[in-house]
Formats: sequence, structure tokens, C-alpha cells
Amino acid sequence: MRVLVVGASAGVGRALCEALGARGAALLLVASDVRDLDALAAHLRLVYRVEVQTVVADARCVGECVEQVGKAAAVFGVIDSLYFPIGASHAEDRGLLGIERASAILNTNLTVVVGLVTHFLPQLLTQQRARIVGFGSIAAIRGRKTNVVYSAAKRGLESYFESLRHLTANTGVRVQFYQLGYVATQQSFGQRLLFPIVTPKQVVQKVLCNMDRDIGKIFFPRYWDLIALAVLWVPWPIYKKLDF
Repeated sequence: MRVLVVGASAGVGRALCEALGARGAALLLVASDVRDLDALAAHLRLVYRVEVQTVVADARCVGECVEQVGKAAAVFGVIDSLYFPIGASHAEDRGLLGIERASAILNTNLTVVVGLVTHFLPQLLTQQRARIVGFGSIAAIRGRKTNVVYSAAKRGLESYFESLRHLTANTGVRVQFYQLGYVATQQSFGQRLLFPIVTPKQVVQKVLCNMDRDIGKIFFPRYWDLIALAVLWVPWPIYKKLDF
């Protein structure tokens, strides 16, 4: 495997790099923090003896990011798998963010993924076996007064991956999308959450188990299927009074 991981240096991205490295995959890693990225790359090379290249890029600047990754990929070689464990939110995302901060959330969670998939898709479509894997959020189940722009971006990402799956249905490309519940990351640290939290490693174990399956979109953990259904069925007169 020759794999691109965008959002590689922390959380699910870091756990994914560890697991793919253990399987012998060559890795092209993208993140914004050069120190974290360099440390991760050195660790993967040392422990797993795999080929690792890195790209330090800011996903908020979509055009520059796609250009940087494209140039690195031209040297790295033909990629057969794209993973996008990337995302960013803002504590003040309650409908009043300025255009700059709102655009940063949209670009990091949605637009950069579209840009990179568009760049690599023609190449992936020529291969007998390839995959594109995206990661969404239960925040996109139903809009609410917090995480307003973030939720919209993740819902857009979900729709985009549905379209990708339809587009690639008769090809060798597998398109998968994981709508994640609460994951133990820096963003969730210290928060009082309503439902159990899972580790990045648990998420990655599920992703690798489903690697070659035509699963489309699934919730993880799976009990979020029922929670999502319940949230969607709450009548508006009740829903509008909820504070979450």
C-alpha cells in the first residue's frame, strides 16, 4: 500500500499511521505542525522500517495545501489509498463567527478534502484496488446552536462521500465514511459527555477491519445509529428547547 493520510499527527490520524505502518504501508503524511509530524515520521521509520514522507501544510489554505501535497506525491509515487482523519472546530462556533474563522472551519473539514480527492481521483480510478476513507461527526446528525459551521461542514462532507461512492460504484475504488461519536482527543479532554468515549485506536481497528468492504457510511460506535434516529425524531417544539 502507498497511503496518503491528511491530519496525520494526532488523534485518529496518528493511530492510523501506527496501524498502517505496522502493516508495512508506505506513508505520505500531511499535518500543520512540523515538530509533531517530524517526530511521528522518525518513529514510524525506526519502529516499522517503512517509507515515510511528510508535507507540512495548512488545510485552511486549500489551494496551497493541494499544490504542496500534489508535488510531494509526484515524488512519493502512485498512491492507492486516501485517508482524511482531519478536522477542526472552534469553541465560539455559535452562529456569530466572522468570515475568516468560519472559512477556516469549512476549509479544514470539507473544502481541502474535496480539493485533494479531486486531485487524486483520476489516478485512483485507473487502479484495480483503491480506497478513499473519510471521517465525519455525530455533530452533523441535526443542526443545533453550538458547532454551527462545524456541523454544516461535516454534513456537507457526508453528502460529498455519498456522491463519491455513487461515482465510483463500478470501479475498483472503495469509498467509506465513518460518522464518529465521542473520541478521546485533545478536543474532548475534560468534557462531561453524555455517552461513552472511544479511543483513536478503537476507531482505527474498525477501519482496518472494514478496509476492503463496501460499507458506505456507518456510525462508530454503532449505538449511535439508534441515538441518531432518536435525535432526528424529536419534535421541533421539544428540540428547540434542548440546550446542547
